[in-house]
Amino acid sequence: MGPPSREKRALYAAYQQELRAERMPQHVRMGAAVAFAINAAFVLLDRLLFPDQFAFFIGVRLGLGATLAAIYLRTGTRHPRASALALCLALGVGMLSMIYATDGPNSSYYAGLILLFVGMGVLLPLSALESAAVCAAISAGFAALPWAADHVFDAGQFGIHLFFLTMASGLGIASCGFLDRLRLNDFVQRREIERARDRLEEMDRVKSRFTANVHHELRTPLTLTLAPLEAMLGGDFGAVSELQRGYLATMHSNAQRLLKLINNLLDLSKIEGEQLRLRRRPTQLTALVEALVVGARPLAERKGIALAARGLEDLPLVNVDGEAIDKVLVNLVGNALKFTERGGRIEVSGEPAAEGGVHLVVADTGAGLPADQLERIFDRFAQVDASATRQHEGTGIGLALAKELVDLHGGRIWAESEGLGRGAQLHVTLPAGEPDAETGEDVLETGSGETVALGSSIRAMAGEVGLESELRLVEVRRSVERSEHAEAGSDAEPAVAEGPAGAPEVLVVEDNPDMRQLLAFLLRREFRVRLARNGREALEAVRERPPELILTDVMMPEMSGTELCRAIKGDPQTEGIPVVLVTSKAEREMKVEGLELGADDYVTKPFHPRELMARVRSLVHLRRLQEELAERNERLERTNADLETALMDLKEASTQLAQSEQLAAVGELAAGVAHEVNNPINFATNALQTLRSYVADIQSVAVKAAAIDWTDPDRARRETAGLEKLRRELDMDETADALGELVGIVVEGLDRTRRLVGDLRDFAAPPQGGRSEIDVRAGLESTFQLMRYAMRQAGARLETELAPSVPRVAGEARALNQVFLNLLKNATEALEGAGGVVCVRLSHEGDQVVIEVRDDGPGIPSAHRERLFEPFFSTKGAGRGTGLGLSICRRIVSEHGGSIGVESFEGGGATFTVRLPVHGDERAA
Repeated sequence: MGPPSREKRALYAAYQQELRAERMPQHVRMGAAVAFAINAAFVLLDRLLFPDQFAFFIGVRLGLGATLAAIYLRTGTRHPRASALALCLALGVGMLSMIYATDGPNSSYYAGLILLFVGMGVLLPLSALESAAVCAAISAGFAALPWAADHVFDAGQFGIHLFFLTMASGLGIASCGFLDRLRLNDFVQRREIERARDRLEEMDRVKSRFTANVHHELRTPLTLTLAPLEAMLGGDFGAVSELQRGYLATMHSNAQRLLKLINNLLDLSKIEGEQLRLRRRPTQLTALVEALVVGARPLAERKGIALAARGLEDLPLVNVDGEAIDKVLVNLVGNALKFTERGGRIEVSGEPAAEGGVHLVVADTGAGLPADQLERIFDRFAQVDASATRQHEGTGIGLALAKELVDLHGGRIWAESEGLGRGAQLHVTLPAGEPDAETGEDVLETGSGETVALGSSIRAMAGEVGLESELRLVEVRRSVERSEHAEAGSDAEPAVAEGPAGAPEVLVVEDNPDMRQLLAFLLRREFRVRLARNGREALEAVRERPPELILTDVMMPEMSGTELCRAIKGDPQTEGIPVVLVTSKAEREMKVEGLELGADDYVTKPFHPRELMARVRSLVHLRRLQEELAERNERLERTNADLETALMDLKEASTQLAQSEQLAAVGELAAGVAHEVNNPINFATNALQTLRSYVADIQSVAVKAAAIDWTDPDRARRETAGLEKLRRELDMDETADALGELVGIVVEGLDRTRRLVGDLRDFAAPPQGGRSEIDVRAGLESTFQLMRYAMRQAGARLETELAPSVPRVAGEARALNQVFLNLLKNATEALEGAGGVVCVRLSHEGDQVVIEVRDDGPGIPSAHRERLFEPFFSTKGAGRGTGLGLSICRRIVSEHGGSIGVESFEGGGATFTVRLPVHGDERAA
């Protein structure tokens, strides 16, 4: 069986051991006491219901009482489990004996067994198995009564009693099992809580050891940092340049800030672990407060703030740890200097407290506090403005440490403010207290009772000799310097740092002046550098002149680095500028947020200068490549635009050439067309002249007929006879037939002329655009009409094989007619001088309409066939063609989704085949 099962068995065994050792004895004794009381109370019931058996019942109950007393006094503690089972069985046997003595199976005393079964699950911590054994034994005894007793019993009533007794035993067993499970779960939870408590205690011991060790481990490297820096600044290692002195001073100042922060964290850790013990001494706070005010006043004057003390003369003597209270006051005054702007006022006042001790107040006219922050500012790491655009630096430790130190003195600290912009007052009350016993040296007491000699519990955390006075106001000095840089504005430092001429420009955005100067120093060796103190200034600088790259801090006043990144990447004019976020917050979520906003890279402080330079150099190079690519793309787009214009011009020229070629073809056919037009016109003219003479004869007959005088019969008869003679002479019947024939000749000639003119119009008209269904057979027949004269002149005979029913194709009729005309014209010209046959075949193959134009001329040499469809290639003599005909034919056929090909060999004629797709509707049909 696996380890989990072994662990469960071990846990259950521990539960059973605890149950027997702790819970079972208590429950057994309580159960015995309850059973003893109920047993005694039932004596009265025995007397009332069964006076004849009272003597027997008294004996039974006395025996039960003696058994219960023995269990309560002796065996219940020594043998709890056996005593619990014995208790239940003794009660069951006693109840069975009294049932047997009364009515046997029908006795009403069977209800006592039900009471026993239900009660044992409540009073005794039995398992389900144990309770089942007890219930089974007692129920078996009750079930055997009909055979053991001499009483006459009612079987139905006995069955009812047995049924209820069985149900009660089931309820008792279930309750025992359920309660046993609850006890087991409770035991498991207590064990888990105990293990968690043990782990927490071990972690607390580890933290205590870490706190004791880290004090030395952190102070040693800081001492090795601060001491050489002070020596270098003091000239102990020789002269240093002004540039070097500036950076050494920055390193020294920030190392002091780090030491101060470590001291505060260690103080909080010791207070949390109850390891810090104050040394209360009689202290006059007047001198302590005045010394602080005097030390901080020069810094306040640099910021333009009036710092004063009032009411300190009458402060009573109190028993406090002076160094701890000094830390409290330094944090309060430093906080007031940080949040009070130029022209404000800070006042430190004191008075005796009403209940004894002192009441100190640090009041300022600064930023003030909202009502919901008055208590929260004393929480660890709390910031009133925790946004990325906050204007004031801070860790949220100072006021939390001040509260912890005041609480250790038994005092109280609180804040009051009328709201934002209306200043704040921080109050501290300290009781008079009692002095601590003198030990000869300061002692740090651990939670385990151990003591560690420190010389002074808090002074030791202030650093080596000479550092304490500097560290007291290091954060105040930092706040003042930051304020000076912010107020100095653009006059404090140049907006553009030096750099190589013509180098790419990098915009550095950083609110910390030391970090801003460091970044400028690192970058200006390779880049021209511009500086900005926050995101708002940077955005204005970018809009004025976009840089090659932006290197920005994240947390800055007015506009954070992420907000700047969002603004840069959201503007199409600047979205291509690389943005590198530099921050001390290395959480993955913040990195992901910055990258989601479009940041190109993320650098975490502290960073290696070479890493920073490599990242900046890579992104700037990438930016240059992107700009070059964009410039080339722009040139390419301009070239494409020019090409598109040229293609449009070429297309227009091609259209014009095609039309010119078409007109040229019609022009070449002009003589034949003129002949074809002249013949029907001549026929019509001659017919009209003959028709005119016939009309004159008919007109003369009509005149004579109209002149007959019908009023004179004799005369009318003579004139009618003369008119009949004239009609016979003119043969009017023959004249009528001739008139019909002449009119037919005129109509036929004019109709032929109309068709020729229509065909010429179709060929010579410019394209109308759009496509429609085209009857290819009609187009071919129209082309035959135009080519008829030219073919006769060339001695060519036209043969056609046109399928009677060919599907229509989709396209432009004029363009396809031009293809047919060019192919017939080329076939006819191939036969000039020698004559021959031109065969045109129209058929339907699958989804295509096939047009074949075949001639039996001299054929096409193989060297010419490959170039036959090239523009301006021609095998004709000079002045007989442009070389565009077949090229235009291929373009037209391709535009219609078809194909054109040629089969020929020298001396064997040529066959041009055009395949056109059937119109969609025709294909579906």
